[in-house]
Amino acid sequence: MINEENIDFVTYCVGILSRCLNKSQHDTYNMLKDSGVLFGYIVPLYDVLHTFSREYIIQDLTSLLKEKGVL
Repeated sequence: MINEENIDFVTYCVGILSRCLNKSQHDTYNMLKDSGVLFGYIVPLYDVLHTFSREYIIQDLTSLLKEKGVL
């Protein structure tokens, strides 16, 4: 179940990742959603992920997207 904290964190993740990848936030959101990373990783693991640094989150998400063949 997604709640307000999850929405805030998803927005944060999309923002930092889009800047890192030089993509629009819209494209970044769709990439995360279509790859299953958004609802299969970020939202369910919010309790753990939100405690990590910005750099760690960027590295973690880009590595995961590379594993899935999206990047």
